[in-house]
Amino acid sequence: MKTRKSTAILMTVWVATFVLYLFVKPETTSKPEYPTFVSSVLSNPLSGPTEPPAR
Repeated sequence: MKTRKSTAILMTVWVATFVLYLFVKPETTSKPEYPTFVSSVLSNPLSGPTEPPAR
Protein backbone atom coordinates (compact mmCIF):
# COMPACT_ATOMS: atom_id res chain seq x y z
CA MET A 1 0.00 0.00 0.00
CA LYS A 2 1.41 3.37 -1.00
CA THR A 3 1.48 6.25 1.48
CA ARG A 4 -0.43 9.36 0.47
CA LYS A 5 1.52 12.55 -0.10
CA SER A 6 -0.35 14.37 2.68
CA THR A 7 0.38 11.56 5.14
CA ALA A 8 4.08 11.61 4.26
CA ILE A 9 4.20 15.38 4.75
CA LEU A 10 2.42 15.10 8.10
CA MET A 11 4.82 12.39 9.33
CA THR A 12 7.84 14.41 8.16
CA VAL A 13 6.62 17.53 9.97
CA TRP A 14 5.96 15.50 13.13
CA VAL A 15 9.45 13.96 13.10
CA ALA A 16 11.08 17.34 12.37
CA THR A 17 9.18 18.93 15.27
CA PHE A 18 10.29 16.15 17.62
CA VAL A 19 13.94 16.48 16.57
CA LEU A 20 13.77 20.25 16.99
CA TYR A 21 12.29 19.77 20.47
CA LEU A 22 15.18 17.50 21.43
CA PHE A 23 17.65 20.25 20.52
CA VAL A 24 15.91 23.20 22.18
CA LYS A 25 14.15 21.69 25.22
CA PRO A 26 15.02 23.45 28.50
CA GLU A 27 16.91 21.55 31.16
CA THR A 28 14.73 21.01 34.23
CA THR A 29 17.31 19.88 36.77
CA SER A 30 16.24 22.29 39.52
CA LYS A 31 12.98 22.09 41.42
CA PRO A 32 10.64 25.03 40.98
CA GLU A 33 10.46 27.02 44.19
CA TYR A 34 7.19 27.80 45.89
CA PRO A 35 6.08 31.42 46.01
CA THR A 36 6.95 33.35 49.17
CA PHE A 37 3.42 33.44 50.54
CA VAL A 38 3.10 29.64 50.35
CA SER A 39 6.41 29.17 52.16
CA SER A 40 5.42 31.60 54.90
CA VAL A 41 2.07 29.87 55.42
CA LEU A 42 3.63 26.42 55.50
CA SER A 43 6.48 27.39 57.86
CA ASN A 44 4.31 29.13 60.50
CA PRO A 45 2.82 26.75 63.06
CA LEU A 46 -0.81 27.21 63.94
CA SER A 47 -1.49 28.80 67.30
CA GLY A 48 -4.04 27.23 69.63
CA PRO A 49 -5.15 23.64 70.14
CA THR A 50 -4.08 21.11 67.55
CA GLU A 51 -7.50 19.46 67.43
CA PRO A 52 -10.94 21.07 67.45
CA PRO A 53 -12.93 20.80 70.69
CA ALA A 54 -15.27 17.82 71.06
CA ARG A 55 -18.96 18.44 70.40
